[in-house]
Amino acid sequence: MKQILIIGGGPAGCMAAIACKTQHPQHQVILLEGNSRLGEKLRLTGGGRCNLTANVSAEEIIKHTPRNGRFLFSSLNNMDPHTIMRFFTDRKLLLKEEDHQRIFPITDKAEDVVNVLENELKKYGVQIQLSTLVTSIDVKHKQIKTNKGNFPFDHLIFATGGATYPQTGSNGQSFELLKQCGHTITPLKPSEVPLVSNASIIQSKDLQGLSFKDITITAFVNEKKIIQVTHDLLFTHFGLSGPAALQTSSYLNDAFIDGNKVHVSIDFLPKVKREILEAQVKLKPIEEILLFHGIPKRLIQVLKTGESLDVMSIKQFKLELHGTRGFTTAFVTCGGVSLKEIDPKTMRSKLVPWLSICGEALDVNSLTGGYNMTVAFSTGYTAGLMLEN
Repeated sequence: MKQILIIGGGPAGCMAAIACKTQHPQHQVILLEGNSRLGEKLRLTGGGRCNLTANVSAEEIIKHTPRNGRFLFSSLNNMDPHTIMRFFTDRKLLLKEEDHQRIFPITDKAEDVVNVLENELKKYGVQIQLSTLVTSIDVKHKQIKTNKGNFPFDHLIFATGGATYPQTGSNGQSFELLKQCGHTITPLKPSEVPLVSNASIIQSKDLQGLSFKDITITAFVNEKKIIQVTHDLLFTHFGLSGPAALQTSSYLNDAFIDGNKVHVSIDFLPKVKREILEAQVKLKPIEEILLFHGIPKRLIQVLKTGESLDVMSIKQFKLELHGTRGFTTAFVTCGGVSLKEIDPKTMRSKLVPWLSICGEALDVNSLTGGYNMTVAFSTGYTAGLMLEN
């Protein structure tokens, strides 16, 4: 009987443990979690409702993975979004689909997702060690050293997350442990993170609190178009938040360096063509037309120049950006273990035969909307499934 250790009790670690016990029931599986309960970060996703996947194809997941999406081909073949949905519905957790194909538990409680995972772990006899902080790896003797003693292993699965939401224990320290195993860590940057603007219109707070559904935001670096996203947007006291801003940020990880000039152009009415607006304002006052289309009165007042208002200020609202809010508010880590050192078919290390790595610790990041959770579940499942040749 082999002893399998899994570090990290998030979606990747839990799914790795479940896959390991179902595929290799003869092995002893121990799950080490530094927090006092499983799924601490998972409980925060989707505003506490847990957007656990998206009702899209595996190809769409790859398409919505800005960094190293093709690496996921094999793991998504093992567990794609529809497999994830069946996993939970087969265990009596009803799901619902919201806009942008986002999948949530029908209860709107992330805790219910965690409960399904925890019940499966217990059903299969996975040993769960909570409040167990890993301090180092004894590579020579194949032992994990923790605040609760040493744990020997035959195979080790790292599912420790990245460097985002450090208050949940995902503080990036695990990357130092992976370096002990000889792995290369690519530069870590915050992704899926709110965007900061020092523009006077933001600093005045005149737009703070305004939210918009399905606007289109186009990002430019040095006047070169980088990405266009259509989703919900929120103006804040520091800049932009909401899914549109978060998804846009994933394509701007290297933008705010070396004096690059970064700006976005916002179309508040992407479903209404400019020509139609221009025709309408010839018949009625522009303010009346914009109010009819749902543009808030406060935005109209801010965009007025003197007594006039231009249609293009609604279709091409330009805003300079100056950075992001950093790791403390980022949902995802850009960077991680170099994928040159990982077998995409198994998640096993190419450098260390007894090591597998999955989830956010890998140099892969997807977009909000259930895509990142899908990556965590699929790579974790693959890591547990493919321990041996």
